[in-house]
Amino acid sequence: MSNNIIIRQNVKKNLKGSTFICGFPGVGLVGNIVANFLVNNLKLDQIGVIDSDTFPSISVVKDGIPNHPMRLYAGEQVCNNGKCNQIVICVSDFVPPASATKDLVNTIFDWAKDQGFASFITGEGFTTAPNDDQEKEAIVYGVTSTESSKAWISDAKVKPFEFGTIGGFTGVMLSEGRLRSQNVLGLLAEVKEDVPDARAASKIIESIDKLLLEIDLDPKPLLEEAASLEKELQKVTEQVPTESNNSIPRYIG
Repeated sequence: MSNNIIIRQNVKKNLKGSTFICGFPGVGLVGNIVANFLVNNLKLDQIGVIDSDTFPSISVVKDGIPNHPMRLYAGEQVCNNGKCNQIVICVSDFVPPASATKDLVNTIFDWAKDQGFASFITGEGFTTAPNDDQEKEAIVYGVTSTESSKAWISDAKVKPFEFGTIGGFTGVMLSEGRLRSQNVLGLLAEVKEDVPDARAASKIIESIDKLLLEIDLDPKPLLEEAASLEKELQKVTEQVPTESNNSIPRYIG
């Protein structure tokens, strides 16, 4: 059964060669924090939304302005020393229903093919065993969908995810990306418990910064605003209707 997922792009931009970055409010809200930070820090423009009958019937109001719960943003092309980068961000204020995840991923890939995107990055958090060292920095793991994109793991200075199971949106993006020969990088940051973790999100931003050399992504402002941002996103997420916990990505390995 189709979930009738559509992309409504109301602002036309030349997105050929762009990197598509996805952020969903999974464990630690890491993906959501990453996506919101990139949109705000780079002052990206909203270009459309992703919609479906299966998505929550809500409006997320920020600064008095109603927003669709799954939005698309894009910036202008940034060039340096003859090389260029451009990013498109998907920001979602809810975890997509598990039954809609595959349709959502296929819809994104089909749209991305029409736009001529070059690569895809997803960022999420995963919980680890309790550790007495609370000051220890989060480790970021990486896995790619194709042989040609494996070098991104060393370029991003992350630890290879060698064995295990990745569920949810990131898992489907990786497996479908491999079938379609699309370059997808999944970044997974450790969080100590399932509470908003801007510090883990900052480690993913540092990794993305190492890949998109022409775009300056300084995570320091995120760390400075960590407490207020975590509180705001936690409040929004708690107000969004959810499925069962089966929709939350699981990582085994």
